Amino acid sequence: MRLQTALAGIFCLFFSASCTKNEDVTLIRLDQQLFSTKSSDSVRAFLNQHSAIAQLYFNANGAGNDTALVQELTNRVNNPALNELYKQVEAEFGDMADLKKELGEAFTNIKKDFPDFRPPKVATLVTGFAGPDLVVTDSLIIIGIDYFAGPKAKYRPRGPEFPEYILRRYQKEYIAPAIVFSISDKYNATNRSDQTMLADMVYYGKGYVFTKTMLPNVADSLIIGYSDKQLTETFNAQDVVWGHFIDNQLLYQTNPAIKQRYLNERPFTAEIGQNCPGAIGRWLGWRIVSFYHDGHSSVSIADLMRNANARQIFEESGYKGQTQE
Repeated sequence: MRLQTALAGIFCLFFSASCTKNEDVTLIRLDQQLFSTKSSDSVRAFLNQHSAIAQLYFNANGAGNDTALVQELTNRVNNPALNELYKQVEAEFGDMADLKKELGEAFTNIKKDFPDFRPPKVATLVTGFAGPDLVVTDSLIIIGIDYFAGPKAKYRPRGPEFPEYILRRYQKEYIAPAIVFSISDKYNATNRSDQTMLADMVYYGKGYVFTKTMLPNVADSLIIGYSDKQLTETFNAQDVVWGHFIDNQLLYQTNPAIKQRYLNERPFTAEIGQNCPGAIGRWLGWRIVSFYHDGHSSVSIADLMRNANARQIFEESGYKGQTQE
């Protein structure tokens, strides 16, 4: 055993990257705790025990004293259809080892490049969509995992904010990239006086590069939310996309209505064509920042995120719609 330990130490000395221990992820299964309660008193006790989480997720101060919230959650945990959904969520996520592994890798990589980072606790909830899908703060992440149960779930989120092209992303594989992208905002320096489309594009681009850096094995489609087909077709037609932005002088556009057409979520970007995905400005920003970062090996991810000069990043990227890097 001592020989094996010594050999392992020597191996890690020469191949330290592969021996880096990932951060332990504190994951609290509040969904299991909540569905083990059935009476109003036990629901109230649950809310009091997790008051900070209840305040953050349900926006309720003194949640245990919120009679309406207690009654609503009591009704939900006793609802047969919601219990069926909960069982489907349990089957889909299992012990959550995959999610913990992904977040552990990401937290380790973030801490390596940003030493001030302190891995937040992670809590999961199932409430029948009574709260948001995802809440990310410096100290706590709350995941409404019922949102991410996938297309086979008995119930799925409904409403105008969940069109099919958005709903497609509500699967468990999208959770870790979404969390890491949210974390990137803390480190993503911006110049608030720069209201150009380019500044917004570079902001998103930096966030995507950060996410890819911290989760290098995650597919690009899971980071930006395009399908594989959309990514391939957009990559191959980026000269057309770039030409549209240049011909219409969009990079330095500051009109909010025009910016929204290219930066907001839409089923497609009609101004370019029905095969062009929505939020195409975000994808183009990713290309620009990727070109810049790949072409400047001395610029660390921390240096990149600290750089609030979108125009400098663009001009030094050398990006002009090319498919080859």
